[in-house]
Amino acid sequence: KMLKYFSILFTLLTLVLAGCSFSDPDPEEVQAQMDQEHARITEEQERQQEEEAEKLMAQEAAAAEETAAKEAEAARLAAVDNENALDKIEKLLKPASIEVIQPEEPKSEPSMISTISSGLKNLLGSSVKEQQEEPKKAADTVSASEKKSTTKFMPKSPLAIFSAQKLVSCKIVPEKMEAIHKRLLKIKDVNIADSKLRDKTNDKLMPVIHFDFDQIKIKPAYRKLLRQQSSCVMKALKSRNDMIIQIEGHADEHGSDEYNMALGHRRANVVANAIKAYLPDSSLARIFSFGEEFPLVRLSNKSAWAKNRRVEFTLLLKP
Repeated sequence: KMLKYFSILFTLLTLVLAGCSFSDPDPEEVQAQMDQEHARITEEQERQQEEEAEKLMAQEAAAAEETAAKEAEAARLAAVDNENALDKIEKLLKPASIEVIQPEEPKSEPSMISTISSGLKNLLGSSVKEQQEEPKKAADTVSASEKKSTTKFMPKSPLAIFSAQKLVSCKIVPEKMEAIHKRLLKIKDVNIADSKLRDKTNDKLMPVIHFDFDQIKIKPAYRKLLRQQSSCVMKALKSRNDMIIQIEGHADEHGSDEYNMALGHRRANVVANAIKAYLPDSSLARIFSFGEEFPLVRLSNKSAWAKNRRVEFTLLLKP
């Protein structure tokens, strides 16, 4: 009986000791494991977003190449059409030749017939000359008028020229806006803040405005470019009513982050005031400053700094 009693007691003691070994886990270890799992999930999501962004940019690059090829072919066909049109115009402007039939000179009264024939020649020759000069004057007048109406303002400074050469005419603005809108719908769920994701088509609608060091004054050349583009762009923006325009101020790397953020905001505010007259609704525009965060050129020299001191326009989906 004693042996049986000790066996039961030993078994109970073993069970008690075994139960103590399965104590609750350490809360810090549990939290550490949860943090690791959360970090893993976050990294996986970021990796997937980066892959999606790279895929999107690759698709856009291919589409841009295809568009460039189509535009080149269209330009070639337009050049051929222009040549054909010019040939037709030249043929229309060229006067028809007038053949003067000389009357047979009778044997009698030769002096009288000769006088009449000479007068006819002079009269017809003068008429032909007038016909040749009149179309030429008309063509010169039309050419000068067309040249004046299609000529865009072209600044002299290199940076302003670079901005002006990108701009499209007013009739192409709606087409470019639609392309930007489609792209915005594609990337609206991509949460990566990267300047590479900004659509460069925005620079074809509104000019990039560059500034002197530590200045907010808009140069006259850029004011003319703003007037040239703002009317049709803001009108198209109002008619769509599905996008807004963000006026973004930037600074170079000189100065503190806080100062450059404020400087970028002041530059954007000055540009916004310059186009205020063309804005049918103030809710269509908003001001933002990136400071020195997104340089246009990632170098540290005078040329890069001059390009980085700027204001850009970016179309966004309407909230």
